[in-house]
Amino acid sequence: MNCLEISGEVCHVDPVRYTPAGIPALNLTLKHSSEQIEANLKRTINCELSAKVMGNDALIPLKIGDRIKTKGFIGNKSAKSNQLIFHINFIEYL
Repeated sequence: MNCLEISGEVCHVDPVRYTPAGIPALNLTLKHSSEQIEANLKRTINCELSAKVMGNDALIPLKIGDRIKTKGFIGNKSAKSNQLIFHINFIEYL
């Protein structure tokens, strides 16, 4: 299974681009902060995730500072890269 659900604040947004097939694509960075339990201890989490949105969701007007809830999966940044990126396929404003 490969499913990720995470909320956070948009801290970087590239301009919308289009693939050679004409599909809208948007790259962004999502900053997440929360407290999680690990080994029965509270742990403060602060991290940034590189993310990509494809299709009509890439046309949603996201801006820096927006708080969003997202769902998607982890995958390679591109066919020629082993670098991981969060592929978002659901966005909801908080």
